[in-house]
Amino acid sequence: MTTMCGLDTGSDISQLASVLADATRAKVCVALMDGCAWTAGELAHHTQTSPQAMSSCLTRLEDARIISRIRQGRHQYVQLSDERMARVIEFLGSVTGPSDAPVTGYRQVRADQRLRYARSCYNHIAGHLGVDIAQHLEHRDLITIEDGSIRLTGNGLQWFEDEGISIPESRTAPRIKACLDWTERHFHIGGYAGSALLSYLLDQRFIEKAAPKRALHVTAAGREWFSKELDITVVDPTARA
Repeated sequence: MTTMCGLDTGSDISQLASVLADATRAKVCVALMDGCAWTAGELAHHTQTSPQAMSSCLTRLEDARIISRIRQGRHQYVQLSDERMARVIEFLGSVTGPSDAPVTGYRQVRADQRLRYARSCYNHIAGHLGVDIAQHLEHRDLITIEDGSIRLTGNGLQWFEDEGISIPESRTAPRIKACLDWTERHFHIGGYAGSALLSYLLDQRFIEKAAPKRALHVTAAGREWFSKELDITVVDPTARA
């Protein structure tokens, strides 16, 4: 059997798939897609799992290098290991599609609408707004999208600089990456550029974190910024059909 770099790639994939096949472990990964660090107790409450079961769940995820632990004082937190793992979770969601389970209750309907419109995908913007941003950047020749990859153009780099959005340089990773959106089935922007854009919008209070977790709310100032800078008309997600 041919292997890559001395590793049994097929076996590695099967081991990762077996870890994510468990419903509770998958729910933990989706929860951690908000880019924040959670305690084991918070994750147990979120997934309606006992503390003992959650401890075992997190150990399995850590052994598979899907999550990492952070210790601060007496407290211990967990988060996704990196953006690469976040892209795996987002891609799997885009393949499987939204749940067929019936949505019940007015609050749940509104929560789903907010998440579909704008949410955090680890450290960048996903949902309808994230895809809208990518499409408008492409229309203005600030990025190019081709064959599942995104590239920043010279105009794009200049636009980020003019907006005061600093994109870190790296010799080992591209400045911008394509991330297939879970709900929209189109690409939104990830990588350093996507992370820098979300950080900038949060710092300027053009976007705020909202309920439910991962949802993003565009403020009045943000609506003006999106209209002026990207020609995007931000809508009320709860009014969407």
